Amino acid sequence: MFCSDISAPVYFIFSSEVPHLLYYSHIPTGIFSLLIGIFVFWKNRSLLSGLLLGLVSVFNIWLLLSLIVWTNSNSQIIMFFWSMFGVLNALISVLSLYFVYVFVDKKDISWKLRGLLLLLLLPLLFFLPTSRNLPMFDLPNCQAIEGNYYINYYYGLNFFVFIWILVYGIHKYIQEKTDFRRQILLLVVGIEFFLLSFFVSGFLASYLTEIGYPNAFEVEQYGLFGMTVFVFLLGMLIVKYKAFNIKLLAAQALVAAIIILIASQFAFIQNPINRILTGITLVIVSTFGWWLVRSVKEVDRQREELEVVNKELDRLDKAKNEFINIASHQLRTPITVIKGVVSMIQQGDMDKLPVESKKKFYDGAMIKCQKLEEIINDILNATSLTNNKFNVMDRAAEDVDIRDFFEKMIEGFKIETLGRGIDLTIGELDASVPVIQGQRKYLEEAFSNLITNAIKYTPSEKKTNDIRDTRAGAATIMIGSKRDGDNIIFSVKDNGIGIAAEEIPNLFKKFYRAKNATAMYTDGTGLGLFIIKEIVQGHGGDVWVESELGKGTTFFIKLPIKQVGKADVKKFIEAQANLKM
Repeated sequence: MFCSDISAPVYFIFSSEVPHLLYYSHIPTGIFSLLIGIFVFWKNRSLLSGLLLGLVSVFNIWLLLSLIVWTNSNSQIIMFFWSMFGVLNALISVLSLYFVYVFVDKKDISWKLRGLLLLLLLPLLFFLPTSRNLPMFDLPNCQAIEGNYYINYYYGLNFFVFIWILVYGIHKYIQEKTDFRRQILLLVVGIEFFLLSFFVSGFLASYLTEIGYPNAFEVEQYGLFGMTVFVFLLGMLIVKYKAFNIKLLAAQALVAAIIILIASQFAFIQNPINRILTGITLVIVSTFGWWLVRSVKEVDRQREELEVVNKELDRLDKAKNEFINIASHQLRTPITVIKGVVSMIQQGDMDKLPVESKKKFYDGAMIKCQKLEEIINDILNATSLTNNKFNVMDRAAEDVDIRDFFEKMIEGFKIETLGRGIDLTIGELDASVPVIQGQRKYLEEAFSNLITNAIKYTPSEKKTNDIRDTRAGAATIMIGSKRDGDNIIFSVKDNGIGIAAEEIPNLFKKFYRAKNATAMYTDGTGLGLFIIKEIVQGHGGDVWVESELGKGTTFFIKLPIKQVGKADVKKFIEAQANLKM
């Protein structure tokens, strides 16, 4: 039966009987909240963003059903859709609570809490299709009459969840000691304001209708604006605190809100001239908004790039100062030793010493000279490779026999590895790639740096008669290779001190040294891995590392098997020679 059959106040769409606030309270609020939910979920598909999308989706379903009820005169349709309001109200409460927990704790809730939330919903689901929900229909006033137990239960549940979130939010706010407490405050204020306005207005509408005010459900429209406040504060969380790990500019949110508010007027404007004027306004605002957002994004991008550059400059400045302190100490110490030995020779004191003592002094001076040479070579190589970007394409490539290359390299480290009790061996080399093309001199420098590091940071004890103990856990360094299409991947693996995961991204930067490496050996320029990276990339390859603290490190170097293009390298060689003079 239709309410209009008995001359009841009927709420047809565009009718003067429909409250003027209806479309502003439903359409802009619903679209804006749904867009935010979709945007967040699209940018970051996580449990938290899924809960937000679920919350605003249920809210929008409620809005849609409310519009259908307000603008329909068929009693059966009104009864059908009205019966769902109680379940949707309770579901909004439960999803709000779930959302707050996941946002604050940054993890999913326990199975026990999920079970409790489900139990709270079960009575409503059970009585949904019964007369306990809607016992009758008020035909004269064209509205459904809700059962007292049913309506009291879901409004009681709403109030219970409201208090739960409030207590939980205050507890977490007091407990939190970081800036995250501001995010907790914004979230709790936003969602509590939404729940309070939404449920209180609904409760007042039901109560006033019950005591004889037939059109009291108009009060409900005012409570829907609580969602707008919640979405606004959610936008602040995203813009200011990068909540949900996504980026949203304030200009984007503002422009979107203005466009939605203007567009929503089409739902009830009847005058054609007003429609045209509103359309023109919408086009102008959309065009200006697009330009504004684009300009703000460009400024924001430049600002972020500048911040990155400034951070890198600060890091380089600190690293440079640390390098100067370390290098000056490392340069001063050898010079002091060498100066002392030369002074003893000048004064004739050296002639008075036994041959063995003389040899110790001379050996010490030679070691310090070698150390000085290493430091100077690192600095010159790093400067040379930075100023004259190394590229093997600019020079004539040589054929490098892989096995011969590594056997000679291992032979050069034999005294050092025997002295340290380290087993440096060639593991499995891919037989399908016996030769590669490259600059042997620079490849030797790159792999020599890797092996030197592996030896330095692999703790071991020298064994009797320099015979290596081959038991499990003994200090080892192994070199291997395997083919990867037109490339070959070399590995230098040790079972040394390892590298912390957070330090790996910075390893190949100038002057950078891992903390445990610096603690183990104060000497070092922090340029070795930077030089390796420049040489490898100059060959058209790549270098990376896999490591676990305390469990060893494996460096990988990927190189093309053949180099295409050969050119004269006279200019590069002369420039490097001039630097070393």
